[in-house]
Amino acid sequence: MADSKFRLTNPLRFFIERQFVKGAQYQLLAVVALIGLISLSGGVLAYLIEHPQGGINESIWWAFLRLTDPGYLGDDEGTWLRVVSTFLTISGYVVFLGALVAIMTQSLKRKMEELEQGLTPVAVKNHIVILGWTDRTPSIVVELFQSEGKLKRFLARFGAKKLRLVILAENSSAKLTQELKADRLIGKRAEEIILRTGDPLQADHLLRVDCYNASAIIIPSRKKNGQNLLTADVETIKTLLSLSSNPKIKEQAQLPYVVAEIQDAKKLPVARRSYPGPLEVVSGDSIISRLITQNIRHAGLSKVYRELLSRAIKSDIYTRHHGELTGKKIFEIEPLFPNCIVLGIVKTTEAGYLPMLNVRDDVTIEEKDRIIFLADTHEDTNPLKGNRRVETHDVIQPEKTRDKKRNEGGKGTRRTLIFGWNSRIPSLIEEMGTYKDIQFNVTITSILPAEERIKRIKAYGADASKVACTHVEADFIEEAQQRALNPQNYDQILFMSSDMLADGEEADARTIVGKIILDNILDEHGKNSPNILLELANAENHHLIKSKRSEVIISPMILSHLLAQVALRRELQSIYTELFTAGGAEIEFRKHSDYNLSDGSYVFSDLENKSATYSETAIGVFKSSTGDGSSRLILNPGRGHEFNLTAEDRLVVLMSY
Repeated sequence: MADSKFRLTNPLRFFIERQFVKGAQYQLLAVVALIGLISLSGGVLAYLIEHPQGGINESIWWAFLRLTDPGYLGDDEGTWLRVVSTFLTISGYVVFLGALVAIMTQSLKRKMEELEQGLTPVAVKNHIVILGWTDRTPSIVVELFQSEGKLKRFLARFGAKKLRLVILAENSSAKLTQELKADRLIGKRAEEIILRTGDPLQADHLLRVDCYNASAIIIPSRKKNGQNLLTADVETIKTLLSLSSNPKIKEQAQLPYVVAEIQDAKKLPVARRSYPGPLEVVSGDSIISRLITQNIRHAGLSKVYRELLSRAIKSDIYTRHHGELTGKKIFEIEPLFPNCIVLGIVKTTEAGYLPMLNVRDDVTIEEKDRIIFLADTHEDTNPLKGNRRVETHDVIQPEKTRDKKRNEGGKGTRRTLIFGWNSRIPSLIEEMGTYKDIQFNVTITSILPAEERIKRIKAYGADASKVACTHVEADFIEEAQQRALNPQNYDQILFMSSDMLADGEEADARTIVGKIILDNILDEHGKNSPNILLELANAENHHLIKSKRSEVIISPMILSHLLAQVALRRELQSIYTELFTAGGAEIEFRKHSDYNLSDGSYVFSDLENKSATYSETAIGVFKSSTGDGSSRLILNPGRGHEFNLTAEDRLVVLMSY
């Protein structure tokens, strides 16, 4: 019985609570009801005290005026009437003004928070959508902003004049906006980006960013721990299914163009079947594995990749349609483009795009073909004015190759030591096994149990029999454990960015510490040190690697460039795939002595002609030692550029196997 009073009030309190949580309109109704009740009570008391001529109605109006306007307080006479008037005036401050201000302030705050959450559907068309916030997203934004020429031409195809970039993130907070502003390459342009909160796996959230009126959709892969059953690839495929099955597509004549990243190349067929619209799938693990393997074969190639795969640096790959050059061969049109290098052509077929690289004197340009250039700007890919017509007798025919001996430097056995583990290593092992001219002997060192690593490699489907793998359980940031591996006896040492840590910064910290320990060990064994390649997750940490014998691959930056560039120009996907796949066309280094050239001064056009006699396309020069003792890569130097070549320098060429 002690709780009976409390229980009787519970229904009333519960009713009031349910009304207040319904929103500002119900709260205002409650305040109005309370004001009416107080006015009625005060009016009754005033009527009992004074008995005004107007009756009870006049007393209630008197009470309401005192409640809402304290200016009437000095007009009242009589002690008891002033007491009632004072009570009504104080109640007016507390209930009428206080509650009203509190309700309006709280309502405005909730509305602002709702708007800041990015839940409002966008009202734009022909925009670019990035589905998901990952370590790739800021870099993708940078690449899109820096590719001004390609972006302008891309938007022109849709009749748009300005880039509208929309990002769907799980939590589009002010923190993400600040992160974009903090990027020195984005800065104030972060205000041009529209952030929306949502999950790409939810079909209704896709409508929030109006995917079906977008000119392009980019789906970067999320970082997932290897033990998570919901892998990044499963999420990407589910997103593609959500895009293709949304009821909104019934209103669309065609599905939007999508560029998606898949980590496991084995899931490429599944991804392609999940989306019937225009789709390009970038296999992240395969591409990085190919780049790493090619860099192991030819130390220094990471610098070539960095320039080709970052618009912030000089040269880039362009494709142009020049119908007036139909019927010509590549060597015939080269004089029309003195400021860039013609790499080949890309054909449009029913199955997609077919790139043909390093075909200087083998292939004739057809009407629908696009020419592939290595150039500094889009303007450099315009033919010379006044010389658009090239007569056959004005062109010097290239010397045909007659069983010329190729460089054998890439062949043999490679002893490779890998520090760390991530989900990319099974793909890396498989990629190593595709090279028939090299036998890779790999030692993998990680704190992950060897049985688990072997299991994951086998589950991936990599043929480990083609690569001799030795698994060592050790922590490479412990000097004693690293010394026990005798790293000085290897040809290459590779630091892989771990995906078992919370973020990329932690992984990079371990890599950098391990590299410092390695430098101390190698310094004790003289100058014949192995080549070192580090995979980093954050480009800002590149400057912390000070050793000249080290190279760096920043995986998120490379993949971000690919996703952004393929979104702007679809055929680039086929070109990059051709470049980074074993066999076909590849970028390699050549000594000038391989062309029977001695040390001395050469104009780049002479080097081009000499490499052409070996069915190769010269694209630049790698100076191993400049005046300050550092190396320097010069791509697309210009045909009149003069080089003083030494035995340590290398010619960068595009060749075919």
